[in-house]
Amino acid sequence: MLMSVVAIGSAVVALLMTRTVLDNQVNIAESQAAMAELKTTLQAQGVPTPVPTPVPTPSMPAAASKQPPVLPRPTIRIVRESTDVSSESLEDELEQVVASLQIQYPKLPDALHVVAMMKAQTRKYSEAQELWQQCTRLAPKQEMYYVNLASVAMEQGGDEFAAKTLQQAVDQGLESFEISYHLGIAKSRLGAYEEAIQITETSLKKYPTAASLWLILGQAQLELEKNQEAETSFRKAMEFGAGSPAVYVGLGNACVRQGKREEGAKFLKTYSELKNQDKLSGQERYQTLSVKEIKQTATTVFTEAATVYFRQKNPLQTERLLTRCVALEPTKRSSLRALADYYFQMKMLAEERLVRERILELGSDRFGDYLDVAKVCAQMEDRESAEANLKLAMAIYPQAIEPYAALSQMHLESGRLESAKWYAQQSLERQPSAEGFRFLASICNKQQDALGEAEALRLAQQLEKKP
Repeated sequence: MLMSVVAIGSAVVALLMTRTVLDNQVNIAESQAAMAELKTTLQAQGVPTPVPTPVPTPSMPAAASKQPPVLPRPTIRIVRESTDVSSESLEDELEQVVASLQIQYPKLPDALHVVAMMKAQTRKYSEAQELWQQCTRLAPKQEMYYVNLASVAMEQGGDEFAAKTLQQAVDQGLESFEISYHLGIAKSRLGAYEEAIQITETSLKKYPTAASLWLILGQAQLELEKNQEAETSFRKAMEFGAGSPAVYVGLGNACVRQGKREEGAKFLKTYSELKNQDKLSGQERYQTLSVKEIKQTATTVFTEAATVYFRQKNPLQTERLLTRCVALEPTKRSSLRALADYYFQMKMLAEERLVRERILELGSDRFGDYLDVAKVCAQMEDRESAEANLKLAMAIYPQAIEPYAALSQMHLESGRLESAKWYAQQSLERQPSAEGFRFLASICNKQQDALGEAEALRLAQQLEKKP
């Protein structure tokens, strides 16, 4: 998946960066399809499925022995506290990583993109521009290369080059919010306000709630003294979440020009407050944020480099870079998820479990994280831990059906029919389905509950008849 670091405003235009976390393995088990994968994987262990279930659920072998399974031990340990690191040493490390990547894959666009991303983030804009130009030649259908190339060009004042670059993307048949956004900025900077208006108005038909587009539109309209239209555009930008100083100064000026002096003065006052609220000087700000910024850059670049290595079938470099990301920011959940997803791909269950449990220790607001832990426990045949994590998910997300459906399946397989029935009923209360009622009917059949079975089948048939 793609990660856009596209900043709103005309002073600095940031970069569009990929966020390919090991080939779309983020949010595993967050959907019913992923739950189906759980079940299919574990059925390979020889566990039959009696009937279709309310949702696909992880199944595990019934306890044939009183001895608990011997669980494999992970081959990694997780850094839990960050260590001091200087921005200079981190930048040196970044240079080494991208230099090695470029040497190994000098003609691979994905690799050159990672190098360019690092150069841009460390303000080596000319080098980044040259690399992204190579990327557009090697992969002319990749929209992000054009956007990033235009971004670094505008960072250096090359607005005309940026506009031509983005027009090349359009000529290649590429179309996206990012292209329209950046092209609108480039045209405005060149004074081509009518063109900027036309570009943003066309794009807003497709992205009507994009606050940044409304902001560009309002600024271009204000330049052409279309003050009433500009006011409407700025208000739309605010409505859809824009709160930058540029919105308030634009709206204030649009109001003042229409004679709404009192209202305009309020907006201009807010603009002034926003500009002055940070009391740090420029140098103090740089010293305060530089290490934080370089760490963020490092984790992004290392993750992207790891993705390239993974695709090129170099697992050792992949693991090294992903564990380095965790070491730099031990509480950053996205880095931990990327590492866990890598272990999932490599079928390293003990390592995956260790990392996913660490995510829960830190606290997660994502339902999929809880099911991911349950899944890996199930794959390791640790049914007690799998059940415990499903109950944890159930406690935190009481309206989600997956934990109830999975627990019903597990209890059915271990012969606990009454609790299996209860969990199935709870799942159906939250989301009735024909296959769910048929699953409930199968439980009633095993309990020799003829009335319950008949009622469940009746409800299943009733749902099946609905269009």
